[in-house]
Amino acid sequence: MSLSLHPDTPQARTLPSAAPAGAASGAAAGRGIRTRLFTKYVALFVAVVAIALLANGLFEVFFYYREHKASLIRVQHEQAEAAAAKIGQFVKEIESQLGWTTQLPWSAGSIEQRHFDALRLLHQVPAITELAQVDSTGKERLRVSRLAMDSLESGIDLSGDPKFAEAVAHKVYYGPVYFRRESEPYMTLSLAGARKDAGVSIAEVNLKLIWDVVSQIKVGEHGHAYVVGPEGRLIAHPDISLVLRNTDMSGLAQVRAAQAAGGTMPDALEEARNIQGQKVLTASAPVEPLHWTMFVELPVEEAYASLYASLQRLAIVLLAASIFAVLAGIFLARRMVGPIQALRSGAERIGGGDFSQRISIRTGDELEGLADQFNDMGARLQESYADLENKVERRTAELSESLQQQTATADVLKVISRSTFDLQTVLNTLVGSAARLCDADEGTIFRPRDGVFYLAASCGLDVEQENKLRTFASVPERGSVVGRTLLETRTVHVPDVQADPDYAPSSARRRSNVRTMLGVPLLREGTPIGVFVLTRHMVRPFSEKQIELATTFADQALIAIENVRLFEEVQERTTELSRSLDDLRTAQDRLVQTEKLASLGQLTAGIAHEIKNPLNFVNNFSALSTELIDELKEVLEAASLDGKTKAEVEELTHMLKGNLEKVVQHGKRADSIVRNMLLHSREGSGEYRAVDINAVVEESLNLAYHGARAERPSFNVTLQRALDPAAGMAGIYPQEITRVLLNLISNGFYAAAKRKESGGDAFEPTLSATTKNLGDRIEIRIRDNGTGISPEVMEKMFNPFFTTKPAGEGTGLGLSMSHDIVVKQHGGTIDVNTEPGVFTEFIITLPRTMAAGGTSGGKP
Repeated sequence: MSLSLHPDTPQARTLPSAAPAGAASGAAAGRGIRTRLFTKYVALFVAVVAIALLANGLFEVFFYYREHKASLIRVQHEQAEAAAAKIGQFVKEIESQLGWTTQLPWSAGSIEQRHFDALRLLHQVPAITELAQVDSTGKERLRVSRLAMDSLESGIDLSGDPKFAEAVAHKVYYGPVYFRRESEPYMTLSLAGARKDAGVSIAEVNLKLIWDVVSQIKVGEHGHAYVVGPEGRLIAHPDISLVLRNTDMSGLAQVRAAQAAGGTMPDALEEARNIQGQKVLTASAPVEPLHWTMFVELPVEEAYASLYASLQRLAIVLLAASIFAVLAGIFLARRMVGPIQALRSGAERIGGGDFSQRISIRTGDELEGLADQFNDMGARLQESYADLENKVERRTAELSESLQQQTATADVLKVISRSTFDLQTVLNTLVGSAARLCDADEGTIFRPRDGVFYLAASCGLDVEQENKLRTFASVPERGSVVGRTLLETRTVHVPDVQADPDYAPSSARRRSNVRTMLGVPLLREGTPIGVFVLTRHMVRPFSEKQIELATTFADQALIAIENVRLFEEVQERTTELSRSLDDLRTAQDRLVQTEKLASLGQLTAGIAHEIKNPLNFVNNFSALSTELIDELKEVLEAASLDGKTKAEVEELTHMLKGNLEKVVQHGKRADSIVRNMLLHSREGSGEYRAVDINAVVEESLNLAYHGARAERPSFNVTLQRALDPAAGMAGIYPQEITRVLLNLISNGFYAAAKRKESGGDAFEPTLSATTKNLGDRIEIRIRDNGTGISPEVMEKMFNPFFTTKPAGEGTGLGLSMSHDIVVKQHGGTIDVNTEPGVFTEFIITLPRTMAAGGTSGGKP
């Protein structure tokens, strides 16, 4: 203990001059107080300590004995339970590793894979010496061993063996312990698969590790641990010779009591005799799931030796403590008056206004704490005056910084107001102001374009670094600050990139000297449209105020970007509105053309009806004349004519027949033309009903295919179908849609035939039809690998009377009629996807149910 006063002020230096005035009375009072305190505290301290030590000694002797005994019980139990748990965990880990070999059922081709898995299991689990896999019938299919040759498909019947039967019945089987070479203990572990056809895996487990665990358990100097099986047979013991002699431990009282109680002795610590007849203290714990019992034993003499020594030491300590209490009471009583006097004197000086006064008391008790409180009070009062000027200066600096930030914000807003749609100028101003106010070495803004983020604005970058950032625009990486900010949509602050394990620089940042980085996302409705990044070349983390300021600048950048986007959208909408007005004018022109075509359709129908009757007469007459020529030829062949006459007649009949065949051929073409004219003149026919769209497509394919083969017997085309079962039923005019499909499929056959003629035998004509369910609509695709369609033909292919076929082979009404049926009559769409010389694909979409009054045909 030490105490002193520090007279650092004039008041302290003048204090001794006043001492003579009251020296005699103060000394007398001090001597009187000291005497009373000394007597009182010595007597009280000695009495309290003597009574406490005496009572404590008596109780300590009793409770120390019980606590020591309980400690022995706890230690013995903890050792037994820890060893049992370690053994159980050892077996459970092997069982877990063995479990994955029983997951799959046996199959003809799985033996090699299972052999490889078994070798890998032996490599991963050193305790397994041998592994056998048995199928569900009990036949051994695989055996892999460290001590013998591997065996595949041995076929050994193990169906009656307990290691198979018990495993099948109970899913797991733990066999009895046996010894190989009279030195190493082993146990059989069988595990059945969850599936019945997965079979059983049988492992021979080396229990040497259990012996190692038991041997390493230290119980005092002469104690030991051992493991006993359910029959009382010794399984593991530090003395391996006892195990090899198949020692029966069931005669020991502690073994019988523990096995009767399920592995734990009823009394936690019992005095019993070990196998050598020595009196020991023992504890036990069950080893699950093997039904073994772990015993830990300690000789009684060794167990209580420390207790007796502790009791002797306790008696000596009690005697010494009593003597020390008397001496300490005298000493403390003598030392107590000095600190009290120092406190009284120090309190008087502080009360007199001497705030620099410090009281030094080193007693380590409440008196020192009271002195420290006096000192703290004086220090706080002194600091309150000394720090006032510093606080004013700091507040002035903060107001200056705030004014600077407000000025910068006003400048940015001024730039935004003047250059509302000059985005680059606004972003450059924002990033420069943010870097300056946040004391950053570099500032950048990244924005997306075509799936990658590119440098939109920068400040403080050298030419090389800026070129890298502009060149190496890429998809954001999670390791980089830009990538983390975008993917996590939050502000990311990395105080030191080299100390951050998650930081992985982008390709453009790998050789830069950046150490501290701050990334702030530019979020629009929760989606990032850019990143605001500030960096420092030294490790100087950004403060919370600087992060808040950077967030403010990021928000202003977002506002500027959104203003430009909205302005561009307004311009785009204006352009679209202008286009819509042009489309409206075009639609008006098409309406006038449609009305003209309608009148033209009526004229076409009248012409077709006028031509139909004489054309039928010509066709019938031509067919009849051909038959008459055939009959005439047969009559002439039967008649007896000379050779010259017969040759002339055959030549004449051949010429007549050839001419008539040409008449028949052209008559059929004319009839086809008239029929197409009549079909085109009608706006809808047939019955509106719900049909299976796949059936309509299939029927159209078959009709068109057989029709094409009838016209060109030598032409062969491969049909491919991909009909979606979900396409289902649709409300249509089946005859009209069939007419459209026949027209498109026939065109596909014609195009494939033309390419076949120019491509030779190596070309294989193919036509495919697919359907697809689009919810309330159905899609039909007709694709051929023919000649394709040129861009010039694509523009006019749906116009009436437009055709690319030779004269006399078409009217040019087929595609026009198909377009009217799909679009006008059914309210669908028909599009074309083609590549000249490669393929043509017609894409038809039909509503699953037509709206009432929405078609030209109308609903019945």
